[in-house]
Amino acid sequence: MKFRKIAVLLAFTILWGIGCKKKTPETSNDCLSRLDFTKITFTDNSGNTLSVDPTDWTNDSLWCEQEYGLFSTSNLDLTDSDTSKLFTILFPNPTGTVGELVLIRPKLCPFQCVIVSKSFQVLDTFSMPNQSGNVLHLLHFTDSTKYKHGEYYRIYYAAHCTRKLFFFKGHGDFKVQ
Repeated sequence: MKFRKIAVLLAFTILWGIGCKKKTPETSNDCLSRLDFTKITFTDNSGNTLSVDPTDWTNDSLWCEQEYGLFSTSNLDLTDSDTSKLFTILFPNPTGTVGELVLIRPKLCPFQCVIVSKSFQVLDTFSMPNQSGNVLHLLHFTDSTKYKHGEYYRIYYAAHCTRKLFFFKGHGDFKVQ
């Protein structure tokens, strides 16, 4: 009888431990290994969309820890920021030595961009001017030590409503050819 109580108690303890075991968070490397830079939204020289990757140039709901870590929020001026809907796109895509990033925002908000390689190496960082309306930013891909012909890259972007919180964050993949 005593042995049975101990066995039941031991089984209950083991099952309790299994059932209550916290799910370990996904490591950054696991998350980053699943990123696919090769699905791009094709655009022509005028910015017309030819085919769409539905994950590009949208508001991403989740990011890996490393993706969040790309952005510095310590010196942001959030005066008069607004959380109105934004629109971004790069054209042409695939691009040559120059691409044009378009940001359309009805009102002001700080907006940062980071370009990374497939190995998640940061290649360039920049901020878009804090103005409303259509904002165009020329990107130069002429540095052959950074940008290789035939390779895919990713632009991460984030618009802020607080120092540590993004109200609009996403990515767009592109190819340099």
